[in-house]
Amino acid sequence: MNIYIDEAGPFIPPQGNRRYSLVLALIVPRATETSLFYQFLRLRDSWPQQAIEIKGSKLDEQQVAAVVGLLYEHNAIAEYYAIDMSLHPDDVIDEFKLRQASAITASLTPEHDAVAISTLQKDAESLRRLANPLFVQALVSIKLVLDMLDVAINYYAQRLPSELGEFIWTIDRKGHSFTEMERLWSMLMLPIGELRSSLRPYAKVEGFDYTHFAKYEVDEATAEEKMGRHLKWMRETLPSLRPRTEPLRCLDAKRVFTEKRTFDDSKNNLGLQLADIAATALCRALNGNLQISGWKPISRLLIRKKTAPFLQIGKTASGQHPALDEHAAQVWRTLAANSQAMVVEKIGRA
Repeated sequence: MNIYIDEAGPFIPPQGNRRYSLVLALIVPRATETSLFYQFLRLRDSWPQQAIEIKGSKLDEQQVAAVVGLLYEHNAIAEYYAIDMSLHPDDVIDEFKLRQASAITASLTPEHDAVAISTLQKDAESLRRLANPLFVQALVSIKLVLDMLDVAINYYAQRLPSELGEFIWTIDRKGHSFTEMERLWSMLMLPIGELRSSLRPYAKVEGFDYTHFAKYEVDEATAEEKMGRHLKWMRETLPSLRPRTEPLRCLDAKRVFTEKRTFDDSKNNLGLQLADIAATALCRALNGNLQISGWKPISRLLIRKKTAPFLQIGKTASGQHPALDEHAAQVWRTLAANSQAMVVEKIGRA
């Protein structure tokens, strides 16, 4: 499967009525992507906006709905997480960021390898220096990517099982340098992804076809020597895993997240342009800048869940989902009510 990651909104305390920012993952099956891109180019060429890159912020409701229709017809799905930046002033983000940076080195002792100590200290310092908007974007992105995998794996295990045999990531770098984005991905995504999958392995449902996904799963008892040692170290060293005595079984996070991954400019990437259109439409909807005829069709790309896709971080977070303003709550309720069921009940899409 091809996974395109894009964000919408500045991830800064609000100016005017722009409260919500979000990150979206657009998942496009390899089996349908060529046809999708061809149809999108034909649609794009019919619009009065004649440009190499079409930005979602420039499209009207009818154009957004037309793009969403193409995505649905080609078996694409989308996942997103949004954050209300009015609840996240700089002092809240600063405090949370410093705590996270300190946690990176909190367990180090002189007995640890010198290279490991140096690397973790550099990672902690890099996190402290990270600009707040990029830090918040990174946190939302990590939460999205880790949870999105659960959805995508089980969705396509029913409909197009061969899509589980390859994960191709394309991330919009939005003017950031390749080095900056690469370091963020490696410093945060891989360790968190590995820990998450060891604590809570990705769900599987009896009767779904995971044959093509098996190569991404590792078991401490049967893993190659190097991987086996690493899993043993995790189980015996990490506080969250220390009570475990049985061999770990988890996702090979490095292989899933980095085997095929690029940071690209959307100007030359149709997948990122499509992700931008979906992300921007949802952001405009939450902020009251797009009519329902433009954003309601996006529900066809979403998978129904019981919880709202809104995050809150830092000292103001209560552990519960943040309270939404009435407009954003209505947008979410409408999208949720018209989204797809995860499980296929009949032949074809749910």
